[in-house]
Amino acid sequence: MEINISEETKNTIMAFTGLTIEEFLEKAKDDILQKYQDGNKISIKEAAELMGKSQQFVRVGLQRGILPFGVAIQISSKKYSYYISPKKFYEYVGYNAWEQIKLLLWWSVSTICPPCRSIF
Repeated sequence: MEINISEETKNTIMAFTGLTIEEFLEKAKDDILQKYQDGNKISIKEAAELMGKSQQFVRVGLQRGILPFGVAIQISSKKYSYYISPKKFYEYVGYNAWEQIKLLLWWSVSTICPPCRSIF
């Protein structure tokens, strides 16, 4: 698969990160693989942003067992601990494998170079 990236985008990436486009894409790929390999999870913040909902929506949905992609464990009278399975989350929100890859790459790009979000 070939990705066409404009010279303007390449220059923006170089200006904000100091990396060539090849180095930048390799770092983005490494970040994605590290973050979403087996055993990792999606944060409440990430899930909310990807769903276009509030963090409170995700928390309450997990607490009540309404959202089937994770669990909320009550650890004290007012405190919960959350786990969101990446696989179940993406199945629930209906993204196919390519959409998952694009979203993860977008998330990684957003972290490394916020002005570069527009390339996706």
